[in-house]
Amino acid sequence: MPAFGTSATAQWHSIPKRYKHPVTRYDDKEWWASIPSGAIIYTADVGKYGHAWMCQDPGESAWSVDYKRSGYIDEVPIKLKNWTSYYKGVSGWVDGTHVYTDNEGYFKGLTMTKFDGRIPPYPNALKSFQEGVANKAAYRVSCRLIDLNMGDWNPVPYEQKWPTKAWTKWAEANGTDPNHYSETDHAALFA
Repeated sequence: MPAFGTSATAQWHSIPKRYKHPVTRYDDKEWWASIPSGAIIYTADVGKYGHAWMCQDPGESAWSVDYKRSGYIDEVPIKLKNWTSYYKGVSGWVDGTHVYTDNEGYFKGLTMTKFDGRIPPYPNALKSFQEGVANKAAYRVSCRLIDLNMGDWNPVPYEQKWPTKAWTKWAEANGTDPNHYSETDHAALFA
């Protein structure tokens, strides 16, 4: 992604919302692990310019300028332990970036799927379905339904409630009752 804007803060604020994946809580290990390789991570509104760095190994490492050596880009811990304000003040990451490794042009980078591959426990998904609870299971169900082309939005972990419209669309397409969510439905959705 080419540079645009005068700072990381200006860039973050100019990116359309549909491309952003805002942080849930800076200490959410699952959120950090969900950042795909190649995604640009932004910390806006911290310091004079904010900071942008690129995920290398989800939840583990990133590429950052100035962290180890002034003026140089190095692979660093993704949590930027010596720059606590940037880590704690993280804004989120964005779609549309990628990395090419130097092994004959092999593409490694951002996938456009939202589901992180972790199947939520059925009881947690059922609780969201029955009670309208916002939880991580509802978030993962939403991400899976989006990947299956049943809707298009940016669910937020711990804020996402049961995705009724997308679930109804999937249930009808798969010959099941949208007014129920069974263990069989759960298994079929995540198959």
